[in-house]
Parts: sequence; structure tokens; C-alpha cells
Amino acid sequence: MEEVVSVLIPDAASSFALFTLHCLADRPNVRVHVLGQEAWPALRFSRYASSFSYRPGRFDDPAYLDCVTDIIRQKKIDVFLPTDSDAIAFVNSNRNALKGVVALPPLPGPEQFDIANNKWLTAQFLRTQGLPGPNTLLVSADPGFWQALQEMKFPVMLKPVTSRDGDGIERFDRLADLERHLGSLEMASIAGRFLVQELIDGPVIGLNVLARAGELLAFTIQQAVIPNSKRYSAAGAIKFIQNERFELALRELVARLNFDGYANVDTLCDQDQQLNIIDINARFWGSLRGSMVAGVNFPYLACLAALDIPFPLSAYHPVRYFHPKTGIKHILHTLLGKAELKDVAIKEVGLNYLLLDPIAEVMRAYRQ
Repeated sequence: MEEVVSVLIPDAASSFALFTLHCLADRPNVRVHVLGQEAWPALRFSRYASSFSYRPGRFDDPAYLDCVTDIIRQKKIDVFLPTDSDAIAFVNSNRNALKGVVALPPLPGPEQFDIANNKWLTAQFLRTQGLPGPNTLLVSADPGFWQALQEMKFPVMLKPVTSRDGDGIERFDRLADLERHLGSLEMASIAGRFLVQELIDGPVIGLNVLARAGELLAFTIQQAVIPNSKRYSAAGAIKFIQNERFELALRELVARLNFDGYANVDTLCDQDQQLNIIDINARFWGSLRGSMVAGVNFPYLACLAALDIPFPLSAYHPVRYFHPKTGIKHILHTLLGKAELKDVAIKEVGLNYLLLDPIAEVMRAYRQ
């Protein structure tokens, strides 16, 4: 029997915390404890949480470290596993203190973290490293910005420098439309906070990775099958694909960034089958359970890496995965004879999580 591992998820209100919990619950030797800054997050209602601790406060408050270390000692935690950006930033601010009381998974250091979480810094990094990415221009009140705008190829996307889940993104097919839009805004208020990025016509390819010191420990590659009803948001259904060229592109990015941690990388595949890097999301992501269905349990492997337990590079299977809401729609369309996809296996639909952990899933959907 494997030794029991006690894991603390410290950011219960994160969009990815329940997905992380479900992946860890797939391993019988893992006990998951949860810490929340809010009193009633979805994870509080999960049947898979061994305990829930409520400690109001903020991760950027220096005094919050005492709350965290208190829970670690009380629950005899082996691994501290942040799922989202705020908790990872907390580790970066308190890494030495935490390493003295608990094991930490590979996580990006401050420089890596800043590059990954700022789309303009990402674009600059790609340019200096000679890595493929779309032409990108930072919005500025400087007259040179308007001149550079004339040279961009349309359509383009106007994006906040820091955003997630497609929030704040707008598409412009003509220069005149973008100039009119920017002219209606107070440039001083958006300068440095938005960027303009050329839109490459091609499928979105997602690269999911766990790495240490620039070396791949685990990865999966996914492509959208059914888009999200929310424009520019994560796909409602995906398929996992195997492509050596895409794998090499991921290895090169991880090596150039000397990356530590887990991340979801959004790319656009152009007509030459070259991946152009759009975003590096240095945290867990929404299709974690899909990767587990395909054969790679990223949260569990991150825990093994934290404990310095070696494991081989996991192979994964070319399966599809439907998020629960998309799965329900697909079943209804199948009954009505309107389904676009055929022969979908039950294991490819995330409804089992809804059925086995219903209150937590409903609370997560409600809060979102």
C-alpha cells in the first residue's frame, strides 16, 4: 500500500481548485485539506475534501503566512499545492519560510511568473528569444504608437495586458474601426494596460506542462472540438492530440524560459503548422480533468515532484473530453438527433464529477 500523502489546497475560491481536488481524489493514497479566505467556497461542499479551514484575509498580507503555517502544522500537511496566481505569488513572497515546514511543487520564480502573467512581457520575451508569436504592440499615448499601428496586419485583437478567460478582448477587422474605438477612450487611462495583437488564422492548440528547471516532467497537447459559448474563453470540449513538432515547440519554450511549475500555454497554429505562442498561464487550468482522462494527472505528479519522488514521462491517449455543461448539451442534442459529434464514450464526458460531487459542482457553477 502506498504511503498516505496529505495535501493542502490553499486557495479554495480559485476557479481551478475543484478540478485540482478531483484529480487528487483519483489517487487513494492522497488526503486533501482545503484552506479558504472565503467562508463558503464550492470546495467546502465537496465530498472529497478531508477538511476545510476558513481563515479570512489576503495572500498579499504579510500576516497571512502565520495562518497558513498554522494549518500546515495542525493538519500535518506534506505538500502545499497552490492552484492559481495569487497563491503562487504568496509562495514567491514566502518561499523560504514555507520550505521550512512543507514540501513545495515546482513553481515559477518571480521573473518567470511576471513574464507568464503579463501578455506584453510574454510578447517581449518571445521576441528576444526568437520564438514564434504574433506581432504585438503595446498601447501608448506616444505618437509613435499610431504610426506603428498603421503597419499592423488586420484583423487584430485588443487585449488587456493582464486578463483571463477572454475578459476584455475585442476583435477589429479594420484599422479605421480600431482607431475610432481608441479615439473614443481616454488614452492616458489605457496606455500600458492594453496591447494590440495580430490575429493568426488557425486552430487554437493548448500545451499543458509540468516542468522543473526547464525540463519537461509531464505534458499533454489539446485542441478545441466545441467552442465555449463565451467568446474567447476556454473550449467546451477538447481532443488530445499527439504531434512531435508541437512537442518540440513546447520543449523549446520551457527550456528558454528555464521554467519551473505547471502551466497552460495557448498557441495559434498557422498555415505552416508552426505554433505561435499567445499566452502562458502559469497556474492550473480548466481542462485538468480532461488531461487525467487522457492519462496525465498533473496535480498528483506535481505532488510527487514536491516530494522528490521520481516518475517517468507519462504517455497520454488521444481522447476527447467534454466539460459537464457541454456534455449535458451534447446528450440533449444526441437525443434530438442534432449532435455534431458521434460515438462519444461516457468517460469522455465530465458528468461523472457532477454526479459524484453534485453540491460542489453546482456551487462552483453558481459562483462563476
